[in-house]
Amino acid sequence: MILLIAALLLGAMPFSAGGRSLADEGGTIRIYVLSNGFHSDIAVPRLDGTTMARLSLSEDDYPVNIEDVHYWAVGWGSKTAFTSLLAVSDLTFSIAAKALAFDDAVIHITPLGALSAGPSVFAFDLSNAEYDQLLLILSEWFVSRAPQDVTQGFGDRFYQAKGNFTPWMTCNSWTGQRLRQIGINVGMWTPLSQSLEFGLQRAASNS
Repeated sequence: MILLIAALLLGAMPFSAGGRSLADEGGTIRIYVLSNGFHSDIAVPRLDGTTMARLSLSEDDYPVNIEDVHYWAVGWGSKTAFTSLLAVSDLTFSIAAKALAFDDAVIHITPLGALSAGPSVFAFDLSNAEYDQLLLILSEWFVSRAPQDVTQGFGDRFYQAKGNFTPWMTCNSWTGQRLRQIGINVGMWTPLSQSLEFGLQRAASNS
């Protein structure tokens, strides 16, 4: 109960990540943060394949019509939970217990079509410098660029990632940390999707 209260309070407390400057001759690049009330992803634009190339990944590893892909959803989390859950309703006590017991982490990348801001889709307009920084940060979390032999069936791929999933370092904590690193002022600690969304609603371009 104490951790839950702390998560909600710290999620609602803005973290001063420093000023952001969108003054850039190249304009802005729109990313999205997706939250389904349980898990969150950072969606980065395909940009004619350049985004994946800069992450040192190959679009050829994805069994989709690549021209239909507008965004790549990038998420970090528990290998057990990621590879066992297609919906929140699939969650069982045994899956949750294994995930929270310092489970190995994976990065999950899912191809998406066009996106627009909405109740659970938060838009952020980044300068080129901020976007470059975000891609560099994301690229540093891969242990291997070899896709794992598992999928959720959406043309998605999993990769071995740094870190371990814990009660205090969750998929939503990871998303919050990455956003704070590029100057987006979400909450100080965001282990729950609700604590993350407090900051997303406040800072997003569609707020």
